Amino acid sequence: MRKFKINRLFFERLIDTLMPLFAVLAAFLIGAVILLLQGVNPLEAYSAMIVGAFGSKNGLADTLVKAIPLMLVGIGIAIAFRGGVINIGAEGQLIVGALLTTFVGVQLGELLPGYLGIILGLLAGAFMGGI
Repeated sequence: MRKFKINRLFFERLIDTLMPLFAVLAAFLIGAVILLLQGVNPLEAYSAMIVGAFGSKNGLADTLVKAIPLMLVGIGIAIAFRGGVINIGAEGQLIVGALLTTFVGVQLGELLPGYLGIILGLLAGAFMGGI
């Protein structure tokens, strides 16, 4: 009788690949149960959500405008975590940095050339977000 060796690395990679898919599926199922408890058809609700987010150029643009800053914050958190630093205030840092960038741009926009105002605004926002 032959014994088969189980390739442990293969199964670890398979689990690492499938786990996010199961998490998304579980989130949709839990959301469907909550929608059913509210008396709403989950298929219609999810369809409206997808059409609203991706169904038109304006919907897609609005989705990207709201998603890209959060993705950049997520990348920043991942980089910091890989470096051994735990950061729990990244979304607040994004908001404060954006506020100062806007403030500097509005206050100095008329006084400085365009490229210099943009650079100074971004530096001020990065500084304030980093504090």
